[in-house]
Amino acid sequence: MRVPAATDAHVTAAGSLAPGQWLGRYQLVRRIGVGGMAELYLARAPTGIAGLSRLVALKRILPQLSADDEFVDMFESEARLSALLRHPNIATLHEFVHLGDELFFTMEYVHGADLRAVLRRAASAGRGFRLSHALSIVTRAAAGLHHAHQQRSAAGEDLAIVHRDVSPTNIVVAYDGSVKVIDFGIAKALTRRTSTRTGHVRGKVGYLSPEQAIGAPLDRRSDIFSLAVVLYELTTGRRMFKGKDDYAVVYQLAHGDLPRPSAARSDYDPQLERILMRALSRDRERRYDSAQAFQEALEDYARDHKLSLSSLGVARFMHGLYGDVPDPSHQPGAVNSSAAAASQDAAAERDATDSSLSRSLDRTAPRASRRRQLWALAAAAAAASIGVGAYRGRGKVDSSGTAAVA
Repeated sequence: MRVPAATDAHVTAAGSLAPGQWLGRYQLVRRIGVGGMAELYLARAPTGIAGLSRLVALKRILPQLSADDEFVDMFESEARLSALLRHPNIATLHEFVHLGDELFFTMEYVHGADLRAVLRRAASAGRGFRLSHALSIVTRAAAGLHHAHQQRSAAGEDLAIVHRDVSPTNIVVAYDGSVKVIDFGIAKALTRRTSTRTGHVRGKVGYLSPEQAIGAPLDRRSDIFSLAVVLYELTTGRRMFKGKDDYAVVYQLAHGDLPRPSAARSDYDPQLERILMRALSRDRERRYDSAQAFQEALEDYARDHKLSLSSLGVARFMHGLYGDVPDPSHQPGAVNSSAAAASQDAAAERDATDSSLSRSLDRTAPRASRRRQLWALAAAAAAASIGVGAYRGRGKVDSSGTAAVA
């Protein structure tokens, strides 16, 4: 396969690259999506072996922003932070490239679907998550987060990395049962030169920690709370926070009662509830001190109840939902994708629901300022104890005792 020179990237009138064209040594297969700061492509990279290439996800800053120092800094910071992370449960960054006016990075291709898409698929099929599958996914995500939280600089300084957007759309479940945490685009670390302005809230409202909701300083325990919200959703079949608008959700996070899982499911195991509610403590000092401690508590629970947390079980569950999904790495003409370049089937579902791609790309868009202002106002309203109502969405539990989110 001929690899063109770096200048062989052909750009359309709109500034986007077309399938089949080249960006440096990468041949673009298709554009997955575009947001306010960047666009994401599925691309092929040569392996150095004649006739063989590998699929990667390629994230490219929009051409009109490539001269904007603030956006370039944010984009480079995401790549810089991602480059530090090498863990089986985190999507791996391969390469960061600054090529003339082009700025992009490539990351691991994951053949699977994000957890939000899986939840939607399960609900539409009338199926739910077995407890063992839910615990398997969450413990693996916790392992990935712990790795990020533990990162230190070359001088040994704690980098204090916080993902800040732990949610189902940023947890990818591969068809082989493996689990990857993705999108550290708004993660915070001491190495990051830009800072979040006071009162600005970043992340998906329904998965914010209480301290995140009011714009307070964050540490790794914020991610633990958000991951616990994901576990609540997987094990009850209901959203933990669901209000008539973002104001209602933020107020509930800041001042309302945190719903107990046993209120959603009368058969919820008390031991598991204690573990979950500790991770969901409004006071972060009462939460698990690390994602690893949360992981260990869940693994101890699984062992006590003879639950197998195997990737094989998750793989069988995914096969039951999706059937045999050909790996596009071996089918050049039939490429599927998701937020981390996962399945087209899952992406089609997200088009009508929660697109993790559009959410992650649009978070830093100029047009997102209105949404951040909304959350800032909501946080201010919460801090001033302005009362607004909130309600919890209803879910359903199938006959086997597994939950599917409605």
